[in-house]
Amino acid sequence: MKSITINLTDTQWSALQYIVDDPEDWFKGWATLRANSAAKDIVRLYTDDKIEKGESITPVGTDAIVKAAYDEKIILTVADANKVDPKS
Repeated sequence: MKSITINLTDTQWSALQYIVDDPEDWFKGWATLRANSAAKDIVRLYTDDKIEKGESITPVGTDAIVKAAYDEKIILTVADANKVDPKS
């Protein structure tokens, strides 16, 4: 499991309190929802790729499919994609 720590100024924290009841809970919720959405996208991309190639889908579950998608180079991290095709 990964952990992320951020530092905010008192002003930034106060500004967040203007838009959300609990900024820390909001950040955690946003990160979790965004990661889950990305995982669903990866599962779709992996499944579509396998179907188009007529290959079987052997990994079971989201965790296994995300790992397989990276291992089989069906997807790349943004950092790796930028090394291959850096934006000018």
